[in-house]
Amino acid sequence: MQTEIEIKFFVASDIQTALSNLLNSLEINDCSQQQLGNIYFDTPTLALRQLEMGLRIRRCDAFAEQTIKCRGQVVGGLHARPEYNAPVSGALPTLSAFPDEIWPTLTERDCIQLQLVAQFRTDFLRRHWLIAVENAEIELAWDQGEIVGSQGSTTINELELELKSGDTAALFALARRLAKIGGLRLGAQSKAQRGYRLAGLGKPLALQSLVTSEVIDVAAAIAAGLSHWQHHEQLWLENPQDKTLRQQAFAALCEGIALIKRRANELAQPTPWHSELASLQLHLQADANSDRQWPIEPEDLFLCPDYVELQLTIAAWLHHAA
Repeated sequence: MQTEIEIKFFVASDIQTALSNLLNSLEINDCSQQQLGNIYFDTPTLALRQLEMGLRIRRCDAFAEQTIKCRGQVVGGLHARPEYNAPVSGALPTLSAFPDEIWPTLTERDCIQLQLVAQFRTDFLRRHWLIAVENAEIELAWDQGEIVGSQGSTTINELELELKSGDTAALFALARRLAKIGGLRLGAQSKAQRGYRLAGLGKPLALQSLVTSEVIDVAAAIAAGLSHWQHHEQLWLENPQDKTLRQQAFAALCEGIALIKRRANELAQPTPWHSELASLQLHLQADANSDRQWPIEPEDLFLCPDYVELQLTIAAWLHHAA
């Protein structure tokens, strides 16, 4: 078992030159590229998803490996999930190859095994660099391809930073340098989440209510605010033709930011992101005297390096506060 700790970015513009310039300034221990094919499995009643597990077979040339990812945590764009890998030779995963203790009962595992079917697939070119930075080893992967389900397909264009060894501080530091190249935004959704939706098996993105109870401790409230903010950023982006929904999503996004700022004010020491968040909130309130560092249009704002770095800084603070 290993715990996968990674930061995911969605790529929204041509970053080839800027990324090459950044990589040229870093110590690269290894680089390669592979064409990867992945098939994701579940039962018709989504038994694995109900257990918050994701199951796939990944193939590359003659190599095949099955992976199961268990319940984890997403804070900002930081994904942390236990995962287990095992060789596979057939068309279906073999659940008994994974440790017994990850299953509620072995009877339930065996029942799931009998019902497994392919639900969707992802196919992409992965370019990979192994980077040494700040006494850590970090894998940078650039995935470009598509997710295909029964109800359509969508493109994959993602950068992932995965911590292989060392401290998460190095991971966040490299992520901030990456954010500065522009054209990126933090990704809270996994390929599997997007795939379930394309297979007609996941709920479409929708407006969510925000839990603002003061009973929740400050860190949990800030995490909830950041999740609410990013959820409605994605909702805004996915609905370009629905002006009313966009207005509602933008208002909800601002609610998440307001919650973060209000609860952070309760802390004895100011957070490292306090002034930047206050500046952004002022801008979103359309104050005539707001800081002009922030772009006017949401499409530009969501890709602004300062905006992405702000989300990263909050996520880093939450990670270390946990």
